[in-house]
Amino acid sequence: MDKKTTNSKVLIIGGGVTGLSTAVNLDMLGIDSIIIEKTSEMGGKVKEYSRIFPDFRSGKNIIQELIDKVKQSSRIKPVVSTFITSVERINGTYSVLASNNKKYNVRAIILACGFEVFNARLQEEYGYGVYPNVINSLELESMLSADEEGILLRPSDGKPAKRMAIVFCVGSRSKRLGNPYCSRICCSYSTKQAIEIMERIPDASVTCFYIDIRTYDRGFEEMYQYAQELGVKYVRGRVSECSALPNGDIHVRAENTLLGNPVQGIFDIVSLSVGMMPCADADNLAKLLSIERSEDGFFTRKDSFLSPHDTVREGIFLAGSLTGLKPIKDCLLEGMSVSSRITAYLGKNK
Repeated sequence: MDKKTTNSKVLIIGGGVTGLSTAVNLDMLGIDSIIIEKTSEMGGKVKEYSRIFPDFRSGKNIIQELIDKVKQSSRIKPVVSTFITSVERINGTYSVLASNNKKYNVRAIILACGFEVFNARLQEEYGYGVYPNVINSLELESMLSADEEGILLRPSDGKPAKRMAIVFCVGSRSKRLGNPYCSRICCSYSTKQAIEIMERIPDASVTCFYIDIRTYDRGFEEMYQYAQELGVKYVRGRVSECSALPNGDIHVRAENTLLGNPVQGIFDIVSLSVGMMPCADADNLAKLLSIERSEDGFFTRKDSFLSPHDTVREGIFLAGSLTGLKPIKDCLLEGMSVSSRITAYLGKNK
């Protein structure tokens, strides 16, 4: 079957918050683009977030605003349920074949495919996937998003949950698991979740088990202080084991590394703050595009200081958390900055 050819200036791989921001900003600069998204809808993970830190805005609303701008633009062509299968550069133009049996001829490609979350089943001592009341942070986010005013219900029996534990650094800062890096945003998004719980359920008890608290950006430290004012407890120490009691409660054992004493507690729900990993198809994309990845699996920039969006291959650019984890607002900013970089590149290579 003959392949239908579509001509455009820019192809964006990934329809999450970075990809949408990039397309919207390219539109304002008068540049047409195509967004290729492998899932059935645009928006990525952010469309599932009830509120984002540090100002507790709605992640859903941010995504909807971007999608509305995409729909209103004649320069942006979103394509869902599609992935690229081959890439070839001929006379300065990239010919990209996609799984929808179409060929896209473009002058530049922007990779904005985001990240994946760590599979908490790999840390067997926590019982994720075994005990219903041990969940991961994305599942907690879904619970918070589903009912913004109501109580949290235990997955095992539907009873109200008031005793909450949040375990930081699950799948991050671990040489044993092959992820020695810090995921950078876990402390902040987990603190955001703890605040949401305390604001909704004033008589709740939330205990956070952490290695180090890393709240590095503007407004993040203030959010951490606010959580403590609400009564969120922070225990410095690694959790050694989670086990289920006959009634579904979760027994947590840990060591308080500040005091050098063992600690334990019984909770209705334990949420695991899973770290971030390179996108699932990073290896395949790196091969198709002939670009490089670093030892931690994230994509490598040509020069992180002077050329933060460029790859070693001309005409292929990077944006968002695929080069390393960053907050949502930074992903939005990278959508803006890579648009400017693309404008300069296209102007130079007419």
